[in-house]
Amino acid sequence: EQAITLSRLIGTGLDQTPETLAQTHNFVDPSSNAELWWPSDLSTLQIRPTLDVMIKSGAVPAYVLAGLEVRVPADASSDGKEWKNFGMNCQPLASQWTSFGIAVENGFRIEAFYGRALRTTDGDAYGGTDADDDADGGPDASNEKDPMDWKTLTSRKGEDGDIDEESSISAKEAMVKRSARGAKTALEILGGLLAGTDDQSPLSKGMHIISIPVEEEWTSLPKLNGDDDTYQLVSVGTVESDARELLAWDDDLIALSATSVLNVEVSSIAPGSESEYIPAAYVPLYKSEL
Repeated sequence: EQAITLSRLIGTGLDQTPETLAQTHNFVDPSSNAELWWPSDLSTLQIRPTLDVMIKSGAVPAYVLAGLEVRVPADASSDGKEWKNFGMNCQPLASQWTSFGIAVENGFRIEAFYGRALRTTDGDAYGGTDADDDADGGPDASNEKDPMDWKTLTSRKGEDGDIDEESSISAKEAMVKRSARGAKTALEILGGLLAGTDDQSPLSKGMHIISIPVEEEWTSLPKLNGDDDTYQLVSVGTVESDARELLAWDDDLIALSATSVLNVEVSSIAPGSESEYIPAAYVPLYKSEL
């Protein structure tokens, strides 16, 4: 039987002991439900979808969140080590949760996508400018979404974020089944973890979010095309037949569905190695020497 290891994401939590505080000294809280910052001197960021579960007192699962785990792989860091907490806004957290009971339904799964706004031949976003929309009661006034070009993110498709659309209905169905199996396996791991929880466990009191990967392999995020380029990174936890189609729904409709959505904007920030105020904890990641 495989051992289950539980570890705290460094920099998170409010109940840290003097020992853990000493270990995490100078690390910032990496969580964000709006942005993912990509320091421009990190050549690669990788993700894998996760099943996140909010546990309340007594180690009782209450809510499920679509998750994404982000890392700097060892070959992209100055010290040759993997980094999960590589600064502010580096670990996305879903802003819309759903009840835990949804996760045990047949077909529940976690799928990840990235998308850029569709552009006209002149390079403008569809729908005109924000000012035009507000003035004439256009998309901003009616809370409609701008058209997006969504692509699937999975370790089974392409390399270095170069991911094509699914080529056939059978391929889509196979991907959905793989995602559902991954979520089911994650739930089994969660069950094994909670079954072994006693009064001495850190999970027995308070609220916690447990993150369990639904894929073993990591996927490199698509590169940003310059300092001003951005795209949306999304993880969806749902039993709906077409997770990608959900992304075109109005936010109010998604909120009414039994779906969890993580949606962050990926953007480039200044190099960490050039910061005058970089905390000492991050120096090994960004600088080969002091």
